[in-house]
Amino acid sequence: MQPESTARLTGVDISVVQRLQGALGRHGQGFHDVRVQELTVAALEADERHGFSGDKTQAAWEAEVLDLQSKLVLAHVQGSRDEPLLRRLLADAAQRVTNRHDLVLFTDGEASYATLFPELFGVPCQPARQGPTGRRPQIRYRIPRTLAHVQIVKRREGGRVVEVAIRYPHSSRKRAAQALGALGYMRPNTSAIERRNGTARRMSVYQVRKSLAFAHRADTKLALGWWGVTVYNWCRTHRALRTPLASSVGKKSSSPVHRPWPPG
Repeated sequence: MQPESTARLTGVDISVVQRLQGALGRHGQGFHDVRVQELTVAALEADERHGFSGDKTQAAWEAEVLDLQSKLVLAHVQGSRDEPLLRRLLADAAQRVTNRHDLVLFTDGEASYATLFPELFGVPCQPARQGPTGRRPQIRYRIPRTLAHVQIVKRREGGRVVEVAIRYPHSSRKRAAQALGALGYMRPNTSAIERRNGTARRMSVYQVRKSLAFAHRADTKLALGWWGVTVYNWCRTHRALRTPLASSVGKKSSSPVHRPWPPG
């Protein structure tokens, strides 16, 4: 869905395609803001994926938070991979859920996740002042027993993962194990958000790792990002979700026993 290719195929000026893409991205973001509110979630996964904007040397990252049970993308932000980007990501996800103090967050080993998690998901507490005068202490954040943050740290050598370490920077392993058991997972991982990253790369050529394509304009990449989120959330059924069949007529037998060949 590159503007240049679309303009050549349709025979219109590229400015028309860019204007329509911008309107599509704004509509998708507005629809997301209206519909994705007051959610009750059990576990979330967060991750970032790199892309390019301006030229091939300028990285433009996309970061998302995904609900493990429904595979719904709760938050989507773009920008440089730094602490402000992750702050916007987690703050957006936190304000969309009703139980921010009762969930488990799985992330990679980025240090900003561990720093921001207590502030954005924890319970603020005002320490008592020592004495009748003086400045009040800074607000601290308490992590309830119903809240947990797990980091999956991967060590790579030559582009291959050689070691995976599990960290529990906030809360206990017991709370994380409860969430994993409810989801049917054996150990902490970020497989769901990584599959989402693969889907996003197939939907936008600007996200492909080994490609010469890049977005010439930042607004084009932002619009395509929100288009991808809208299609992923509302236009396709995720294959990992177990949806019952509407009718069993014509359903293939699940028995491994071969049926006899009908007589001719």
